[in-house]
Amino acid sequence: MRVLIFISFSIIFFSNQLFSQETAYSELGKNGVYAEVYVLRHDFSDGFISFNYERVVGKRRKINLRIGVLPDFQSSIAFPITISMISKPLQHHHFEFGIGAVYRVEYYVSSNNPTKSWYHDMPAVMIPLMYRYQKKKGWFFRGGINLFLSYPILPSPSFSAGYKF
Repeated sequence: MRVLIFISFSIIFFSNQLFSQETAYSELGKNGVYAEVYVLRHDFSDGFISFNYERVVGKRRKINLRIGVLPDFQSSIAFPITISMISKPLQHHHFEFGIGAVYRVEYYVSSNNPTKSWYHDMPAVMIPLMYRYQKKKGWFFRGGINLFLSYPILPSPSFSAGYKF
């Protein structure tokens, strides 16, 4: 009977140690910041570079939520917002794809009304199709096409470099 109690106690005590070990997914960085350069620009912004923050969610670290700032340094600012998925997060080479939208705020003067006004709209749906090289933490690089679905439809090549922590 004592042996049975000892074995039961040992299983309960050590089961916590067996099942609470860290996985390889928990070593991946959850946050990232990066700059993205657009080779072709869309009509919704005169800017060519966006500054972005991304957060990885999910147990397997495949889903990235991103918000960025795309200023033209004159009269408008755009905010690209995407949700994307990467393939094989434990490896270094990835395919990244997703969907998102671009929200724009513009400060302008109308010819009918000489006072300045703020204009808000969502001019494009954005579909990123990217190759991504990243390690568990540290520097990462992206390159590919951001497809902007609007008028006109524009496949904009882009390149990114950032840091994951």
